[in-house]
Amino acid sequence: MRIVVAVDGSPVSARVARHVVALAKAMRKPPSIVLLVVDIPMMPGVERRIGAAAVRRFHQETFTDALRQAREAFARAGVPWQEDTVVGAPAEEIMKACARHDADLLVMGSRGQGAVKSALVGSVAMKVVAAGKTPVTLVR
Repeated sequence: MRIVVAVDGSPVSARVARHVVALAKAMRKPPSIVLLVVDIPMMPGVERRIGAAAVRRFHQETFTDALRQAREAFARAGVPWQEDTVVGAPAEEIMKACARHDADLLVMGSRGQGAVKSALVGSVAMKVVAAGKTPVTLVR
């Protein structure tokens, strides 16, 4: 089984990692796990102002912070994983990553923002569930 695990460093992401560790431990054959972080692009013009190297450093720091809890959970449990980091629109990049890694399952958090906020802002989880082709497990 190939599992893509979308994390963002939030407390929900820590629960996602623990859920996937438990899932992996329950499987007869260890799954292939990819930890995925999608960082939102900076506003247009920022790169010109601060430079491409600064933008790369910023994204790299974001990736490192977002992966920290999941790395610790997987390492403690002895569950192997790979990492994939992307800059782009989260829902679209998560779906692309699932296709790229030929995922059998996507596990991600649901922040439970509520109907009003989700309707106004749009939920990454809702978009992925509605438009994605990969089965999704949402962790609260």
